[in-house]
Amino acid sequence: MKIFHRIKHFFLENQIMVVFIGILGGFIFPAFFKPIAPYGSFLLMLIFFTSSLRLSLNELKNYAKDWKMVVLTSLFMLVFLPVAMWLPPRIFAPDWALPFLIVGAMPTGMTIALIAEYFGGKTTLALVITAATSLLAPFTIPLVFQFLIGKTVPIPALKLFLDLLYTIVLPFAVAAFVQRKAKKFVKKHDFWWQQISIIAFGVLVAGIVADTTAGSTIVLGWDEVGILIVMLIYLAGLTWLAYVMAWWRSPGEKATIALSMIYMNNTLALFIGNRYFGDQNVVPRLVIILMIVNALLPPLRIIAKHAAKAAPKKTKTSKILQPFSLP
Repeated sequence: MKIFHRIKHFFLENQIMVVFIGILGGFIFPAFFKPIAPYGSFLLMLIFFTSSLRLSLNELKNYAKDWKMVVLTSLFMLVFLPVAMWLPPRIFAPDWALPFLIVGAMPTGMTIALIAEYFGGKTTLALVITAATSLLAPFTIPLVFQFLIGKTVPIPALKLFLDLLYTIVLPFAVAAFVQRKAKKFVKKHDFWWQQISIIAFGVLVAGIVADTTAGSTIVLGWDEVGILIVMLIYLAGLTWLAYVMAWWRSPGEKATIALSMIYMNNTLALFIGNRYFGDQNVVPRLVIILMIVNALLPPLRIIAKHAAKAAPKKTKTSKILQPFSLP
């Protein structure tokens, strides 16, 4: 079992590897993975369901008392961030504006709690932000899309809202019901819920890549590379802004908020890109952006690790939030 735990920790710390393996699978074995693409919504529901099984309802209730922080973070992520990520490429690189908008409009990734643990963050706060942004996403994503690109790109807002409702909210509700009725069973098999999520994510990436890249070509010239580098630096700046925005919170909470902003829901971004914008050559650009965004995590963890070592140790900790040490 130790080998499985090591593999799990490796992929959680290096999400870019899961994306990369999925991309390779889609490119090398398109005939095998392409039939999976039409079932992307079911895979997404499975990912949300298994990930939601790891959300502690009691912990969510405890931290929900700090609703001002939850509301502020959710608004920053779901309203400000999409605009901030869409505007620069809209002016300087229009072909990349829509992919960046899709990524920026996504809620926090479902595995952020485990990633926050490795960064010395607050897992409970990460769970609350995940739940809040995921449940709000069906409302904010159609509105943001309609407001920013509705005049140039047809947006079936109602269909998108209903899709998000049953792929996010329904699995979350079912997971909460299963937790309540079979708490011991859920806790006993906690390890396997995460494995299912990781495997389903890789398969979904492979299916979408196989389905969309057959007739798509993206030529990355020096201009495009320069744009991506500038956007990467820009995103790092937005992450720093999210960190300092919560200046009165503890370092662990500030790190969690910053991580929650940079770690978007990759699977949902690919699903929406493929389902609603598949004919606009969006998915190949989405894949490139997601790989770059995920590439920020390893250096950020190194920074967090050194910061954790340098930080003075506290003798008392909150009863609700217990900080996790870095492995």
